[in-house]
This record gives sequence, structure tokens and C-alpha cells, in this order.
Amino acid sequence: MLNLVLVAMVAVSSCALAEVTRIEVTRRQPFADGKAYGSVGAYERISGRFYGEVNPGDPITAGITDMDKAPVNARGKVEYSADFDILKPADLRTGNETLLYEVNNRGNKLALLLFNDALRTNDPIALEHGGNGFLLRQGFTIVWSGWETGLPDRSGRLRINVPNIAGLEQVVWDEILENERGISSARLTFKALNDDKNRSALHVLDNHRSKPRLVPSFMWEYGDDQNIRLLPAGTEFPIGVIHQFTYPTVNPSISGLGFAATRDFVSFLRRDGGNHNPLAKDGRPALKQAIAHGNSQAGRYLRDFLYRGFNEDEAGRIVFEGMNIHLAAARISLNQRFAQPARAFSLAHGFRGYGDVGFPFAYGILKDPYSGREDGILSICSRRGNCPKVMHTVTSTEYWQSGNSLVTTDPLGKRDVKLSSNVRVYHFAGTQHSSAATMPPGVCSLPANLDIDPRPVLRALLLALDRWVKNGTQPPASEYPTIRGHTLVDAKTLRFPLIPGVALPLEPNPKERFDHGPDYSRGILAPGLPALGRGRYPVLVPAVDRDGNEIGGVRMPELAAPLGTATGWALRVAEAGSAGELCYLDGIFVPFARTRAERIASGDPRLSLVERYRDRKDYVAQVRLAAIRLKEAGYLLEEDLVRAVARAEGVRW
Repeated sequence: MLNLVLVAMVAVSSCALAEVTRIEVTRRQPFADGKAYGSVGAYERISGRFYGEVNPGDPITAGITDMDKAPVNARGKVEYSADFDILKPADLRTGNETLLYEVNNRGNKLALLLFNDALRTNDPIALEHGGNGFLLRQGFTIVWSGWETGLPDRSGRLRINVPNIAGLEQVVWDEILENERGISSARLTFKALNDDKNRSALHVLDNHRSKPRLVPSFMWEYGDDQNIRLLPAGTEFPIGVIHQFTYPTVNPSISGLGFAATRDFVSFLRRDGGNHNPLAKDGRPALKQAIAHGNSQAGRYLRDFLYRGFNEDEAGRIVFEGMNIHLAAARISLNQRFAQPARAFSLAHGFRGYGDVGFPFAYGILKDPYSGREDGILSICSRRGNCPKVMHTVTSTEYWQSGNSLVTTDPLGKRDVKLSSNVRVYHFAGTQHSSAATMPPGVCSLPANLDIDPRPVLRALLLALDRWVKNGTQPPASEYPTIRGHTLVDAKTLRFPLIPGVALPLEPNPKERFDHGPDYSRGILAPGLPALGRGRYPVLVPAVDRDGNEIGGVRMPELAAPLGTATGWALRVAEAGSAGELCYLDGIFVPFARTRAERIASGDPRLSLVERYRDRKDYVAQVRLAAIRLKEAGYLLEEDLVRAVARAEGVRW
């Protein structure tokens, strides 16, 4: 098959509706050797780079941190450029007319992994990269583009180039937390201004309840301007121990331009009819609506994108009619001076205090009990009349690690709040953050929870979101734990069974308040480490049944007819440091005993398999019944019902 690689630079005319000035196509070739995906037919992939400029005086764009300091061109505009990748029907007329924009995660493409069960890759071109073909059989045009500054130029990551503010200095901080042995140096997010130790400091703490201890300057050194190491030479960073390093740096990127780049590229693809638009057909834009999907870090990006008003372009037109905000309950450290969007979200053990966890949490407007401020994720788009239809989808991990309860309660965790009519919230009960283990072997106490996979429901909900956007067809009702339903509770009251070998977390990751200085609202963080503020926002967790399985939310067939206890939390072991702390983004799966005698001998209070199911046939029947009920409620497609039954039939009995 011909692999066509070319460089075609096309200038966008001055009358273009979006602020994209030039498209550079570097690669255009058939996807999967021209395989036909149902009635949609073959797909093709188009890759390249786009160039854009923004008006620094636009009311929304002006809110980008340091925009007033950005260099401008002869037209008074601020320029940027970014990578893009498109997977589209070879004949756009056979597609479903929806642009599915996946916000990349740290430069990585995940949509085909999430929706198609495909191999993970940043270079999707081969047959195996299409997986089960779901997105392609449905006719979506999939678009990715760069938005995050500072990413390494490797592994096919999508990148963006934005201006820097030359000569602007500040003391910043990095957190170092290793989960593998043998690591004796740490890369810094920014280049240190110099190697003067008098302006730098390294602190160590066992966990966030302990007091930081200063590491003497003779016990560490700069390896280069973006690397530090412990002394004497070869000393390893202890596994599971937190180090915080403050140091001076210079020349911050205007990283908030990443929001504008997404806004303007999507608006251009949707609305420009010129031949420079790879998604135009016969002089007209081929796509009629756009849906955004963001996973984890990318979901936090979408919440901040909405919060800061970027769901309209500089001409005042809506960008996304729909959004699936997946695995995200906070916002992101992007529109800030010396931003660190690639950092892990503030966790129970590690990375707390970054500028991404503050009020507001809910989509609707609520009052902050500490500041008195009234705000919500949808505040600006509600005033402007351009809010998208939002599906907020989460796993159990987001309740334990990310404070997802605050998305649906008041900030003091006292009452449920009413969701806006354009918002649905779906909790995938008993699931963990990722479909793969996120920690190295031997760090978490028990095997990761890979048995309960929410991706089948994610597929059904994406089609429901598409219908909701296109013709107003109402999606399935929200399903999530609530205070009034007694399915959202204080962790101290959680009635988790006493399973041998399973300890409970001390608490969910607390939502603490940090003082980032007087200019934080303008995206300027005070130098060095933030001070801990007064008070906390209470975090609640899903209630469980007598097996320890969550009872609020959408229950996958494998949880409705369980073979064990599945959680969205795990604990660190002593050998990995900080024993008993929440173990990053992993959950655990604890199988039931096979017989009554086995469970009694081990002291397991949970019924055994033979006490639950007469035989394998009975188990398969219960899985089938649970899958049918999910399908009837709109949470499962027929093809995934068949897969669920096939998985049950393949279980060793």
C-alpha cells in the first residue's frame, strides 16, 4: 500500500472564519490498508501542523495569563503553531457528520484504546490500531491536536509551540516521587536559572501529614540545568518518599494559548469551506457538530476549557455542542505562569498543592463557604449561551482520589445539588481509573482491578451523546451515588466487610485549600511552595454492599453478577514506602472463595461462588440478565451484550 508522505503548505485566506492562518500537511495515507468499516467504508489519516494567531484584545483570549506581555506580529496578533492528526472517512459523505475531538493526554492519543479496545499507539495506521472498529463503523471523524507546552519531541506526541516571556524570573517547585528502585537523578520541569544552591532548596517528607525536612545542600547537586541528583554519587531517591525542590527559573511559556489553539482549530475545521480545510467537501464544511472527549488529564483540561469561556471562538460561535469529560473532577494547571499541566493530579500521596484543585467543583453555580465567592464550571458559558451538553463519567478512583463527590454536592458535603438540564453524571461502580495497572509490581497491596471494565458503557454513552447533540434525544438518566439515597457516605461510616488480608484506606484524598498568593486569580502563583489554607472541602465516597462492592452508579454485568470484590482504591505496601497510603490510580480485585468450606477456613465473610451460583450456567444467565437490563436502560450496546456473555462463558469454573 502506498505510504504517501508530502509537505503541502496552504495559507488560509484572510476572510477565514477562524484564526488559523496556515495548514501544513506532512502525511496523508489510507488507514488500515484501506479496510472498509461497515457502510462508512475506508478511512484515511491526515497529519501535519497548523499555524494560528489570536487577538490579545479579545475578551476571552485576554484572560490567558501573560497575554499582555506576549510578542505580537505586524497585525497585532499573537502567533502559535501545533501538530494535528485526523482520522476521517475517505469519503466524508459516508460519515456521521460529527467531529470527535479527543483532547490528547500528555501528547498521547487514547481514543482508539478507549472506544475500540485497540492497541495503544500514537501512530495509528495499521489494521490492529483500528481494534474492534467501533468509532470508524459509526462514522466519526476523529481529530487530535497539540495543546500542552514542554512535551518531549518523541514517541509521536502532539506538541504546541507558543511564545515565551523573555527575562521573567520566578522561584518554582517540583515534586519528586519515585515508585521504582535504582533512580538516582530527577528531571526538573523547567531549566534552572543557575546552579546557585543559595536560591534552591530540597525538602523531604514521608507523607503529607509529616513535616518537611530540609536536605542539607551538601547532599544534593545539579547534574545540569534541568536535573538534580543526590549525593554521594549514585545515591538513589528512596521509593515512595516525597521530595520537594524549589529553584529559580526564567522565560515562562504562555501555556494558556493551548486553550485557544483547540478552540480555533476545531472552529476552523467545522466552518471553513476552503480547499485548505482537510474536512471540507465541495467548497463547504462537511461536519455539522463537534463533540469533545477528554480522559483524565484531558478531562480536567475540558473542565478548565469550559470554566474559562473557551467554548466560543473569537466570532462568538460555539465550539463544542457536546463533551464527554471522563475520569476528571478538577481542572488543570495550564493557564498559569510556569504552569505544570503534565503533573499528576493532586493525590493522597504526592503532588498536592498544585494549582488545579480549587473551587469551583460543581457544574452549577454554588457559594464557596470559605471565600464567599459564587461560581461554577458552567458560569461563563451559561451567561454567554454556549454551554455544551456534558456527560461526566467517572470511576470509583475519582471519588477516593479526586473528590468527585463535590461535583454533585454542595462544597461542605451536606446535600446533593440539582444538576443542570444539559449535564449528566455517570459513575461506573467498582471500577478503577485505568484499564491497565498504573503502578509497578510490588507497590500496591493487591492485584489491580482489571476485571470490571467500563469501556462498553462508555461506547453506548458516546452514541447517546451524539444523538443528544444532533436531535435532542434524551440520554439515559444520570446514575451516581447520592446523599439522599444513602449511597454516598462519609468514609468513616463505610460498611466494608472484614476481608482477610485487605486493609481500608485511612481516608479519601482530602480536598485541602492552598494559598497560592494574591495574584493567583490572574494565573500568577506565589514563589516557592504554597501555604496550606484554612479548612477542607469534605469528600464523600460510594457506599458498598455486604461484599464491599459499590451500590450507587452504573453496575457492569461483571459487578452485578460478581466473582469478587472490586474497588477503585488500593494501598501502598511497606516495601514501597508510605505503607497504607492510597496507591496512585489503582484499585484491587479480591476473588470470592470457591466453596463455603474455603471461605470459613480463611475467615472470609463473603459468600463463596457455590453459595451464589448453582453452576457456570447459572452464573452466565445472571451476567446475561444484567447485560440485558443495562441495554434496555441505554447503557450497553447489543455488540457489548454479546461480548459480556462470551466473557462469562469463558470464566474458569
